[in-house]
Amino acid sequence: MSRNVLEKLMHQLCVDRAVKQRFKEDLEGLLSRYALSEDEKAMVRNFDVAAMQKHGVNAMLTLGFWSENAPNRHPSAYMKALRGSSGQGEVFSAALKHS
Repeated sequence: MSRNVLEKLMHQLCVDRAVKQRFKEDLEGLLSRYALSEDEKAMVRNFDVAAMQKHGVNAMLTLGFWSENAPNRHPSAYMKALRGSSGQGEVFSAALKHS
């Protein structure tokens, strides 16, 4: 898996207007420009920030990606996404120590 490439995409989606626009208009075309695995592409498509952080992506990049691009940009939606699909349980963050 290519954490560095995924982090580069997350950064570009936070700072580059053209990349953000392409994300909205042609997600598959955008993803094809990056050397990402199918699992990583799925993380981006599904806004799976918990999986991204478990994969080692910087927490600030996942937050920026979410707040710039997610359909529901509210912080509570981001926190729910970090809890996983059930929306229950402990928040996963790579910035926190987990046993």
